[in-house]
Amino acid sequence: MNESNESHDEAQGPSQGPRAVHRALELLTRVVESGPISLSALAREADLPASTAMRMLRVLEHWDYVAKDPHGHFVVGARFAQSRFTPEPASAEALNDLSAPILHELTQSTGESSYLAVRGDANTCVYLREEQTTHPIRHVGFSGWQGRTVPMASSAVAEVFERRIPESGYVVMDAVVTSEATVVAAPVYSSTGEIIAVLSVVGPSYRLKGDGITAAGAAVIAAATALGAKF
Repeated sequence: MNESNESHDEAQGPSQGPRAVHRALELLTRVVESGPISLSALAREADLPASTAMRMLRVLEHWDYVAKDPHGHFVVGARFAQSRFTPEPASAEALNDLSAPILHELTQSTGESSYLAVRGDANTCVYLREEQTTHPIRHVGFSGWQGRTVPMASSAVAEVFERRIPESGYVVMDAVVTSEATVVAAPVYSSTGEIIAVLSVVGPSYRLKGDGITAAGAAVIAAATALGAKF
């Protein structure tokens, strides 16, 4: 490409050429950093017309780099989430694809939001996939975790990965971000006995207690076993 053509590309509008690439990456970055975020907020923060932001977000959504939560807000998509799990990309892709119907069924059966986490770098984990409940009462702080890398310290995910699992087969803990939510988590074992992921459900503590925890624990174990059987 000659210099005049390069100049022409650089001068194109915000929905064409290299400038569009920068804008699209800016929108993706804001979704990653801000969690669930509305179209209007994204357009405002990126200083773009809403129509232009929407066109770019549709492309990112088509390629599964962003997705919409039940409220229509933009969150990290599954393809971006799996790209952040670096040790075994093929395994990440398989986990991402095969876990989708299992998490959906887990959320349907328990009525609570469900999550799939894998090990990240150092003492972190990556939330590879999530399935949000449609229950009217849930903890907003647990929406938009797909693709996030977070410290594992003092979490139910850490307890499972470190194999500090009770005889029940699942771990029950207060959520790290709030004591008003309860996490029920179980390991996903490969055919060699390695813990390759952690499945969990999270819900308000007033719902996840007593028999509710027992039922959720059994459902999480069943879902984790079904996913592990594929590896």
